[in-house]
Amino acid sequence: MNKSILDILDIRKKTTIRDLIEDQSDMLLDFSTPEREQIWNASFSLIQKETGFIYGIVCVLHDVTEQQRIDRERREFVSNVSHELRTPLTSVRSYIEALSEGIDDAQTEAHFFNVAQKETDRMIRMINDLLNLSRMDSGRVKLNLELVNLNELFNYILNRFDMILDGNDEQKPQKNYTIKREFTAKDLWVELDTDRFIQVIDNIMNNAIKYSPDGGVITCRMLESNNQVILSISDQGLGIPRKDLNHVFDRFFRVDKARSRAQGGTGLGLAISKEVIEMHQGKIADSIEGKGSTFYISLPYQDYSQGDEWDEF
Repeated sequence: MNKSILDILDIRKKTTIRDLIEDQSDMLLDFSTPEREQIWNASFSLIQKETGFIYGIVCVLHDVTEQQRIDRERREFVSNVSHELRTPLTSVRSYIEALSEGIDDAQTEAHFFNVAQKETDRMIRMINDLLNLSRMDSGRVKLNLELVNLNELFNYILNRFDMILDGNDEQKPQKNYTIKREFTAKDLWVELDTDRFIQVIDNIMNNAIKYSPDGGVITCRMLESNNQVILSISDQGLGIPRKDLNHVFDRFFRVDKARSRAQGGTGLGLAISKEVIEMHQGKIADSIEGKGSTFYISLPYQDYSQGDEWDEF
C-alpha cells in the first residue's frame, strides 16, 4: 500500500513510529460508523534482526466489538441497579429515622409507614425482576408449554382488568378506562407457557393504563396471518418518541423517568416481556409517537383444526 502504519490505522494524532518502537502497548481503535459499531484491539511487535536492528513493526488486530459492548452494558447495568436501589433505600431510611425520633401526629406517622412500605415493595419487585432476567440470561428458565386457546386466555387476562374497575373503592385505579376487544372469531391454539404469557400481557396492559388519559380506550386486537398470531394493545396516551423506539425494551429504560418512578415502575417489565416472547420464538415491537402507544406480539402458529395433525391431540 506504500503507506505508513500510522495512516492506515489513522493513529498519527495519537502516536509516532518512535513511540511504537519504544512502547508496544496495546491500543483500542474505534472505526465505528453510524451504521455499524467496529472496535479493534491493536497489538504491536517489532521486527528485529539478531543484531537488534529494527526494520519493521507488525500490528495484529483483534475484533473486540462484542466484548466492548458487553463490558459497556455491564457497567451501565451496575450503575443503573445502584441508582435504582439507592433512591428507595434513601427514602426508606429517611422516613424510618423520622419515625424513630417520634411523631406526634398519627396521620403523619401512618403516611410515613405507608411510604416506607411502598418503597420496600418496589425494591422487592426490582430484585425479583433482576433475578428473573438473570435466570433467563443464563438459560436456566425452562418454559412449561401447553396447547392453549389464545382467544380464551387473552379474554381471561383482560377480564381481570375489567374486574378491577368494577371492584371496591380501595381496588379501583385512579383513572377510568375502557377495554375494547377486536378478536378473530376463529379459535387460535398456540403452545405457550401460560404463566409467563400472562406476565407479558400484564406488563403491557399496566403500562397502557398508566399512560392513558382518564377515560381513555385501550384497544386489544388478535388475528392470524401467515402462520403467525398477531396480538396488539393500543392506548391513547402521548405515544413513544421516535428517538426512544429502539430503547423501550432496554433494561431500566424509561421514556418518562419521573412519572415512571412516581408510579412505582422498575424499568424492567418490557425487558422481561421481550425475553419471554423471544423464548416462545416470537417477536415484540412498539409503535410511533403521536398516535398513542401500540405494542405488537407475534407468535408462531400452526392451524391444527385442519388435516391429520389435529387427530394427534
